[in-house]
Amino acid sequence: MENSSNLVQNFGYLCTRMDDLKHCRDQVIGRRQPDMDGWLQKVKGIEDEVDKLRGELDDLNGGHGLKVRNAKHNLNKKVLYNLRVVERLKEDFNAGSGSVNSSLDKVAKRYSSGKIKNFTSRFLNSKISGDDGDIYTGQFDGKQVAVKVLPKEYVVDEIFITEVSTIARASHRHVLKLYGFCFESNLRALVYEYMENGPFDKILYENHLNLEWEKMYSIAIETAKGIFYLHEGCGEQIIHHDIRAHNVLLDKDLSPNVTGFGLAKLLARDVRDRTWSRSRGIDGYAAPEMWQPALRITAKCDVYSFGIMLFEILGKRTNGIGRDCFSYQVWEKFQDGQLDQIIRDCGIVEEDHEKATILTTLALWCVQMTPEIRPSMSDVVMVLEKQMLVISPPNPFQPQPLECMLPLGVIPRASPTIHESFPK
Repeated sequence: MENSSNLVQNFGYLCTRMDDLKHCRDQVIGRRQPDMDGWLQKVKGIEDEVDKLRGELDDLNGGHGLKVRNAKHNLNKKVLYNLRVVERLKEDFNAGSGSVNSSLDKVAKRYSSGKIKNFTSRFLNSKISGDDGDIYTGQFDGKQVAVKVLPKEYVVDEIFITEVSTIARASHRHVLKLYGFCFESNLRALVYEYMENGPFDKILYENHLNLEWEKMYSIAIETAKGIFYLHEGCGEQIIHHDIRAHNVLLDKDLSPNVTGFGLAKLLARDVRDRTWSRSRGIDGYAAPEMWQPALRITAKCDVYSFGIMLFEILGKRTNGIGRDCFSYQVWEKFQDGQLDQIIRDCGIVEEDHEKATILTTLALWCVQMTPEIRPSMSDVVMVLEKQMLVISPPNPFQPQPLECMLPLGVIPRASPTIHESFPK
């Protein structure tokens, strides 16, 4: 390794370790740890030093002779020295993360890998496999739970504790509760409360419980409240990234609980991208900006996905693709003044007509191609609860200028003279 002939290989390894260190740096910045300010300054210094080494290496490429060989030898020594510095900074990061690790024990129970493995072996017949892990359901510590075993080869250890801490602190009646976790070298797992009636999509399409449409509308309101809490009610904003009916679980009383948030960050970036690609392929839930890396991902991507779920509640059908998608068919009827017809075609009775009209109009606002025009989840809740009126939206399948916010998307019922633009 100290041989200068390995210079290019050594520098490549240094760059790889620097990428890992930058990932740690981003976690420290996100946690706002003032005691790590000195560490951040050292990371900035090593970043600058590696950039200088890259420039020196470029200058030496293609050169020959004794002078160049000596220069490569000296440069290789610098590379190896900085590699040791990077490793020490990584060790300092792990030591500094200890306080986060111990604080997690205050909000969620830590389980040993032995206990988790014993549970999963006992309830192997209840196993459900997925790309982001296997789920087992059964009795655990006197509670009915669901245990999600994550594929350990994809978990980013540096952010596991931070993200699980965020998930564990989320406390809302319509957000799935995390009871505990396992974080050992051979196992990563999450222990959740158990939802007796399973995922909402199964009920939507099979409707084995024979739910009335009024109950579906109620589930939409309560789900919106759970997402609103993630966006604005739990301190640090949580963007779900994968809102869909499958990630809404119903308890024994058919009360919905949002689940699946935080898992995208828990998994390695290449795996997370595959997860997003999968969700794009299923029912078209992902917002248009999630296809375009140059665009910033905000909470409005969750609003879009929720809008697609509203269309599913309306028509009990998947969204489809392009002009064949149900939301496009609804928009065509809407702009032709035939919304009543599509509501009747969806089997919705007259007594539910008003709420169906509200839900449909709101859904068209939620799926606007331009993120800034979509409502906030707080507005979504107020519209569904009929605390605000919603007006006709622009074409959701074309980009819209921000001036579309001016024609007043919502008007408070109690104060008709007070105007608010739709997005917040």
